[in-house]
Amino acid sequence: MPYIPLPQIPSGQLMNTLINISLFIVVTVSIRYLVAWFVNTLAGSGVISYSARTLIIKVLDILVISAIIVVSIHLITASLTPYIVATIIGVLTFVIFYYEIKEFTAFITVHLQKFTKGAWIEILIPRIECALKGRIVDVQLFNSVLEDIHGNRTYIANSLLVNSIIREYKPKVYVKIKLNGLNSDDELVGLDTKIMYKVKEASAELPFRLEESKTFVESIANGSVTFAMELIPLSIPVRASDITKLAKYLINHLREYNPEIKVRLE
Repeated sequence: MPYIPLPQIPSGQLMNTLINISLFIVVTVSIRYLVAWFVNTLAGSGVISYSARTLIIKVLDILVISAIIVVSIHLITASLTPYIVATIIGVLTFVIFYYEIKEFTAFITVHLQKFTKGAWIEILIPRIECALKGRIVDVQLFNSVLEDIHGNRTYIANSLLVNSIIREYKPKVYVKIKLNGLNSDDELVGLDTKIMYKVKEASAELPFRLEESKTFVESIANGSVTFAMELIPLSIPVRASDITKLAKYLINHLREYNPEIKVRLE
């Protein structure tokens, strides 16, 4: 068999190539650790979840390894073939996994937004008239989970969430108390204080907190007065039994005024 000599790379050129590869690896790995440190800082401060941190670092490692392989082959062979192959693979990957990439990008965006896991939000989705209100209880790779005041859960695609209008929202219990049989204006004196005291008494044994600054007289007419007030639920979901206990307590302790109680959750 005839001897076929292999192409020889000059020692000086080989040394320069190895130095360039080493420098590229050092710079790339350094950047990787800086980015990882930044991501860990975000996770430690609660800006993103630890599951998001793990996923971001895994993707980062894949990109670093791919970059090192492609650039090393290019420096050794002095050919653009690795870049062409990497570009083709990248385009095919983007086309095939377009939905996954879109949702992953939205997943990262959701974590970087102010409204993260545990936040109460109101979502105005494009082309949908009814707004969604609730607490973000989980941010998954493709969906975010929203739980409303009744404990019902809605799964929203992350890409839809980041393209919606989001604003802060606090769940509230609106209470209207109509007292009847008032014979004179003198009976109105101190009545608002008495009502707030009774509501606070009831709330002390139930998962509600009275917003005193949001208590006001809605109307006075024909011997009756209507008070409107807001209560903040301290636990979710709000149980119907707690609402019933609140209404019964107020009816029993204000029976001298023949009260009418209306409660609305929002």
